[in-house]
Amino acid sequence: MTDLAEKLDGIRVHVRAPGTDIEAELRDRTGITLSFGESVYDFIDESALERVLAGVARLMWAGWQRQYRAAVDETNLNIDVDDMRDSNFFADRAKVEAIGESNDARIVITAAGMENFSVHIKPGTVREIPEDQFAANASEAATRLIRDFQIKVDELKKRYYE
Repeated sequence: MTDLAEKLDGIRVHVRAPGTDIEAELRDRTGITLSFGESVYDFIDESALERVLAGVARLMWAGWQRQYRAAVDETNLNIDVDDMRDSNFFADRAKVEAIGESNDARIVITAAGMENFSVHIKPGTVREIPEDQFAANASEAATRLIRDFQIKVDELKKRYYE
């Protein structure tokens, strides 16, 4: 199991938002880095950025799932549905609502089951804070979202399997 944990810790997912020069990387399960191409941040508004970041989150989650599956497939671990309890667990996990917010409350990311992502950026944020601070805040909110989801899924697992 330690071998699997190390493989999961080693997963890196790098995505680029379609049609934009905005990239993000996930590493060590919860570490998110966001970067903008030259002048992108200067000419984007909050509403467009919300849509782009929600799309990036979806791509990143899909990439994580693909690599997670590949790592698990190399073990004897079964993560598929075997019975009604598993089926109910997966159904409830798909409904888990997670939230991550930056320290300054300018960026809030929510997700239901880590499938339906929503990003809210406080109006005026892009003009009021520099790009590097925005990227740090977005990373902070994303990391908190992932941790919130992990905590809630761990609680769900205990209810179903302990």
